[in-house]
Parts: sequence; structure tokens; C-alpha cells
Amino acid sequence: ETALRPHSGLVPRVADYVLKNDRADALMAKLRDLLAFLLPLYDEEGKAYLTVGVGCTGGRHRSVAIVEHLIGRLGDHEVKAVASHRDVDGR
Repeated sequence: ETALRPHSGLVPRVADYVLKNDRADALMAKLRDLLAFLLPLYDEEGKAYLTVGVGCTGGRHRSVAIVEHLIGRLGDHEVKAVASHRDVDGR
């Protein structure tokens, strides 16, 4: 939607647009499954952190909304998560 383009995935309307469809649901389920599998293994091995990168063409909409959504779900795993959105400011 053109009206949303100037805003980033941090804006709830943009995040809703990105995340409210069957493909996004499927992607989020697969990412949650991957992290649910990996996090205990990293913990078991004594790893201090896991870095996950999510990218998209412009780095302002899809990847930002996806990362923010994932971070919101990581509390289920008692994990401290930090996001760094490299391109959200359009640089």
C-alpha cells in the first residue's frame, strides 16, 4: 500500500500489513520452530548469544516487522533479545 511506504515496520499499521497474511504466518511459524530448536542447543553448549539476521530489499518494512514480531515471541523462551535495524532510517 502506497500510503504506508514512508513508514517503517516499527509502525503498527505497517507491521499489520506485512504480517497479516498466510505467507507471513507460515514464515513466522518456521522461524519460531527454528529458534525453539536452536536456543536450547546453544544454551546446552554454553553459548552466550545467537545472532539472527533477517533481510529484505529495502530493510525498512518486512524485515523490521518480522524481527520485532519474533522478539515479542522470544519471551516464551526466557531469552533476552535485542534488535538492530540497520536500514530503518532509509540510509
